Amino acid sequence: MFVKSIKLLNIRSFSEIEIELSKNINLLVGNNNSGKSTIIKSLFRLQNLQSLGLDDIRKSSEYGRIFIDIENISAKEGVAFTLNNKNQMPKFPDTDCVKVLFGIFTSIIETQKGQEALYFDNNLKHKMDGIGRVKVFDDTEKEVGFSEFFGLPNTESYNNNFIYPFFAKRKTNYYARNMGTKEAFHVSEDLGNITSKIQKISNPSHPKSRQFLTQVKDILGFNIGVIPHGENQSNTGIFVNDSTVIPVDSMGEGVVNILGLIVMLLTEDRKLYLIEELENDIHPQALKKLLNLILEKSANNQFVISTHSNIVVKYLGIGPSKIFQIKWTPYEKEEEDRLPTSLVRELENDPLIKMKLLEDLGYDIFDFELYKSYLILEESSAEKIIRDFLIPEFFPALQNKIKTIAASGADDLAPRFHDFLRLFVFIHQNPIYFSRAWVFADGDAAGLSNIGSLKNTFSNWPEEHFINFSKKYFEEFYPIQFHEEFALINSISDKRKRQQKKIEFTGKIISWINEDRNLAKKDFAISAKEVIDYLKVIEGKLLLS
Repeated sequence: MFVKSIKLLNIRSFSEIEIELSKNINLLVGNNNSGKSTIIKSLFRLQNLQSLGLDDIRKSSEYGRIFIDIENISAKEGVAFTLNNKNQMPKFPDTDCVKVLFGIFTSIIETQKGQEALYFDNNLKHKMDGIGRVKVFDDTEKEVGFSEFFGLPNTESYNNNFIYPFFAKRKTNYYARNMGTKEAFHVSEDLGNITSKIQKISNPSHPKSRQFLTQVKDILGFNIGVIPHGENQSNTGIFVNDSTVIPVDSMGEGVVNILGLIVMLLTEDRKLYLIEELENDIHPQALKKLLNLILEKSANNQFVISTHSNIVVKYLGIGPSKIFQIKWTPYEKEEEDRLPTSLVRELENDPLIKMKLLEDLGYDIFDFELYKSYLILEESSAEKIIRDFLIPEFFPALQNKIKTIAASGADDLAPRFHDFLRLFVFIHQNPIYFSRAWVFADGDAAGLSNIGSLKNTFSNWPEEHFINFSKKYFEEFYPIQFHEEFALINSISDKRKRQQKKIEFTGKIISWINEDRNLAKKDFAISAKEVIDYLKVIEGKLLLS
């Protein structure tokens, strides 16, 4: 099942808003205190009636309401409704639609209109004591039942729960050492039962065990599991040797958060994940790997994620995903009504709007300056010579059509290429970037390995867009009179000193070029013929397209 829409009436900073959600990924983007968490906590009320209360009613109102439409409920999922609701729910065929209403009221005013009024009358002020109301429809929108709603189960037993929460400020000061069924299957807002969760999923007989261990190793860079703790207790951690352990309590908060989210993400399908500020306390490289896992899981699960991160937006704001921008005005004009009011806008699939959003999130404008094509090079020396000399002198028509980007070494080529693709899929939502990027690397072992990896990963791209030079070092394409000096620099054993000398050497070459560009062009036409030939092929493709 999935949540089709949510409507808030007089809840916190929202006077009245309604949004239609994607079945896959929904991103909530906005400043602090704009209302992102309010939407998430309102959805969580399906599984935890205490997530919002009387203090969350808009200060100028006597009541607040939350309307949630749920669709595509299977017979098995319908059982979860009835089990936790005193068996008062009507029977669920596979195509049922459910409309849930939560009312929070400051006063008790009885109604004479009966249950219909509980759902439809906006003027009703009737105390619900934390209990919601649910109305059930079949696929033809015919009503088949109406009853009180006490919330969905918060246990994974028999796949009953619907929501997995991953909230900000989720730090726990206590990690449960008990390892029973209750701890292993309970779904909580913090990660206090993380050890039981890991003991369950890391068991070799668990169907997701191997995937869990692989993800942890890939994202965290080390293995982790259950370790002994005190007398007759256990904890999460790693073994240093046979008798020395490091418990999760002694690690950074980011480690616990990553572990908790991985465990959640590897559960069964047809779930709703509510995630606040995923980027908190997580290194960008680990974050990107988690985002790839979320993308994979979004094929059969629904996500509502609040974020301030341009990385999260770029990775997840593609395909069928929806992005909702939340803004609030500090005060109303009237002196007697100075309440902040939040508004929600679903962003259109427009490149300029998406670029503006990335800029608002701190993504520098030059990083997504739009060009017709892109050339990613292994290091800055090659990028400077090609950008500032070879292209202007030999291929001036490319100057406004190709953007050169310098990686920080061969191992950085793949991440740069991935980021390039993420950015343009996010901005355009269509493959205009396809066959519009090239990657050049040196002909040494690292360059050959990374270009080979890119060819395998992007097998649908033309192979000739991933190129290894015949030379091991780009500096070997400099005119012959500089080769001896470069050989001396390259023989320096101290890596840091060698790199600094290479930077100075490239500066010397650029100064020499600027003294007599005609002479430099004549010499480079011979020494860098291979590079020039590759650029000529690129020019031909771009001028024909």
